[in-house]
Amino acid sequence: MKTFSVSVLLTLAVWSGAQAQGAASRPLRAPNVPNMRGTDSGQGPACDQLTDYGAFQPPGPPATPYGLGATAAAVSPSAPVYGAAIPPRAESTLGAAGAAQRGIVIPDAPKLPYRFVDAPQPPRGTAGFANVNGVGLLKNGRLIVNQRMPMFQLLEYDPQGRLVRSIDPNLVSRPHGMRVDPDDNIWVTDQQCNIVVKVDPAGEVLLTLGTRGQAGTWDEAKGTHLFNQPTDIAFGPRGDVFVATGHGGPDPRVLRFDKSGRFITSWSLKHEDGSSAVIHTLVVNAHGEVWVGDREVKKMRVFDSNGKPLRDIQMKNLICGLFIDSKGQLWMTTGQDGMIQRLDWNGKVLGWIGVEGFGTQEFGEAHYMTVSPDGRTLYVGDTVNNDIKKLQKID
Repeated sequence: MKTFSVSVLLTLAVWSGAQAQGAASRPLRAPNVPNMRGTDSGQGPACDQLTDYGAFQPPGPPATPYGLGATAAAVSPSAPVYGAAIPPRAESTLGAAGAAQRGIVIPDAPKLPYRFVDAPQPPRGTAGFANVNGVGLLKNGRLIVNQRMPMFQLLEYDPQGRLVRSIDPNLVSRPHGMRVDPDDNIWVTDQQCNIVVKVDPAGEVLLTLGTRGQAGTWDEAKGTHLFNQPTDIAFGPRGDVFVATGHGGPDPRVLRFDKSGRFITSWSLKHEDGSSAVIHTLVVNAHGEVWVGDREVKKMRVFDSNGKPLRDIQMKNLICGLFIDSKGQLWMTTGQDGMIQRLDWNGKVLGWIGVEGFGTQEFGEAHYMTVSPDGRTLYVGDTVNNDIKKLQKID
């Protein structure tokens, strides 16, 4: 496992930026080049093509447009790879462009007293971020950022927003969820390669759960240690690790492990009517309750730590990312509904902030978030606007 100083990082960043020249004429997104605002970066490299830092990367799949009126078709080979909005095209319900079609419910609650401030920027010499999917804080106040670009996959920033280092790129193919545990270990889910990776603060791999490149059901009796689209990770009061799986695919589940990675139990989250379940996030509160967000049906599902159903809570917005702050308060990001909400433990919205859109102070997709211990600073990864949002409490 390697970590890299800023000087090395910037040297390679220039190399990455140079690769962008001429990339606009290629149908596939060039490796280590950010995708433009309003798009998703695609699946990422194949699981057997992850390479060492700075080494050749195969081209990624075409970016999926989420922009103004974009269709689900790939971005045109002649379209810019980064730095431009997608021009209006056919009707779509994707992203902020489809807000009117989807319908967004504005909570009957006060606005949260926060304002947008300057956020950490991508490495110098690169054109931007590529789908910032996760953010988390270390105990020293430094911010860990996870994005979907092989070369600069995990980035560490100091409290002033200065880039400190890049931690082992090419760790996973398509990162989805990233959490920092109470010991400052960093956990990342790989939605494409179906693994969960744990690294320590120095960037050394401590644990890999799942079997890289294979999807299926975890079955200890058969010796099959498989995930199917792992999305998020949560930590129980005693150090147990919970993994959510099922991003619209078959066999959506929660799997529970002890802190050493030994499997304990799992339970199914399939819909009784057979419809697709997008199990997008989960947290575990101080009582050991497992709160699971079923995104598209806007339902919070609550279980005990062994999977016994306790209650369901119907929300009015997409449930994209859940977070419990140092005071035990529950927060929720609403993805392409474009908001951050603070909730009580009955699911009532106590306050909210944000609007969907493609501006620097708008959310294309408010994916996952983190809150500083003093509650004064919020960070949100925006996977569609390809940036980090930072909000500061208003005195």
